[in-house]
Amino acid sequence: MPDHPPSLTSPLRRSLLLLPLAALAPLTSARAGARQPLLLFAGAGYKRPAEALCGAFTHETGIPVERSYGNLQQIFAQARASGRVDVLIGDSGFIGAARDLELPQRLPLGEGVLMLAWRRNLPGRRSGGIADPVRDLPRLRSIALPNPQQAIYGRAARQWLEAKDLWSALQDRLQIVQTVPQVSAYLTTGQVDAGFLNRTEVLAVRPRLGGAIALRPGAGSYAPITIIAALPPAGQHPATLHERERFATFLRSPLARRILRQAGL
Repeated sequence: MPDHPPSLTSPLRRSLLLLPLAALAPLTSARAGARQPLLLFAGAGYKRPAEALCGAFTHETGIPVERSYGNLQQIFAQARASGRVDVLIGDSGFIGAARDLELPQRLPLGEGVLMLAWRRNLPGRRSGGIADPVRDLPRLRSIALPNPQQAIYGRAARQWLEAKDLWSALQDRLQIVQTVPQVSAYLTTGQVDAGFLNRTEVLAVRPRLGGAIALRPGAGSYAPITIIAALPPAGQHPATLHERERFATFLRSPLARRILRQAGL
């Protein structure tokens, strides 16, 4: 097997381009155990695209990727405990605040979008669902969001609620959980009326939701969210330098960009 990825016109590349996002995650190479694995950490809200990226990368290169997910505070703790980070995927602001993690290489992956989703069969309006979040949220019994102190979409949800003068008014109805996937689980099982998610998670579970509305960043809303892949300098962890360079190259490829677009980035 050659050391370089196949060209865009190769049969392998064309077949990968035809695969749905979810199908890429389990792809592995029989030769993967022979290569030095990468160690990747990512925010839980981006587990699905991270799994797809890692699966496609390993399929193309034979390089395995060990990965771990959680809210970014959990990820930072795991990264510090491991003593090594090859790739960290998350919000640029949160990553930039982790002063003790030296990750100067930054590759933009896309812009995150906060969304308000609701469960199926939500009562209230004639057609069901939420038409005007500012008007309709106070009518709901329960609203879930990730922890604003630990998760970027929890922080964005709090910023949006505060900008709309709803944070204090809804305190008795807000349910704080740890991660975006936990909000998703509460919504899809009907345990809460509404919840704040990212667009990636909404796209993944849309058939099990009643609906969702995108909440745009900016003045009177929440701060823009830029999702990046952060890597250490070349001099750190030389045992995986070659693998990190291959992964960085892969993230710039048309296949990786397509995976990210499918994930709403």
